[in-house]
Amino acid sequence: MREQIEILVKLQAIDSDIHQVKRRLGRVEDQKSQLDLELMAAKSSKVSLQAEIDHLNKTYRSLEADTSLNLSKVAASKEKLSSVKTNKEYQSLLKEMDDIQALNSQLEDRMLDILDQIEAFESQLAEKNREYESAEKRVAEDLAEIERAAAADSEKLAGLQKDFKAVMNTVAPDTLKVFQSVRNRVGNLTIAKVQNAVCAGCHMNIPPQMYNELLRFEALMYCPHCQRLIYSEL
Repeated sequence: MREQIEILVKLQAIDSDIHQVKRRLGRVEDQKSQLDLELMAAKSSKVSLQAEIDHLNKTYRSLEADTSLNLSKVAASKEKLSSVKTNKEYQSLLKEMDDIQALNSQLEDRMLDILDQIEAFESQLAEKNREYESAEKRVAEDLAEIERAAAADSEKLAGLQKDFKAVMNTVAPDTLKVFQSVRNRVGNLTIAKVQNAVCAGCHMNIPPQMYNELLRFEALMYCPHCQRLIYSEL
């Protein structure tokens, strides 16, 4: 029975390796999704800034059109000055021109403020573009590394599954049936080592009489607490 238990321990070790590799492979898509989210966040930031710059440019062009229209009105009023008949009309035209010029002065101040904002946002956008390019490069490198590791793990998994099958074929049918039954019931850790009368599977003490029997390797034994197969020092 000692030989069969040694084989089961070996089978357990391979099974544990298979479980770890599958866990890593199972995280691949999540890792890729996280990288996509990081890149999307970096892109969103610069897209938002560009939208703000576009809006400011549109506002600037609108104000520019207004000032141009106002200048046309001032020019038209100047032409009228030479043809007015009364002082009242003359003063009225002058006031109208002054009002338009005052309005244009306000519009030009707003335009200067907008230009300052655009300059500041464009500076931020340049930085965001650099950050995005850096993030794009890093994400591409990380994705390549994830793919490389996944390919290596897939190859390793195929080898481990082949090893598992080869070792499994050396287990006695009745012993294998017990192993598979326990494996289906308790999960990955099917057979646990008992050291100093403590089960490594559940960390509970094994009764002294059972521990003494375990040391003799006369039969397959179960932990009374977690129901795993157990073995002592080989």
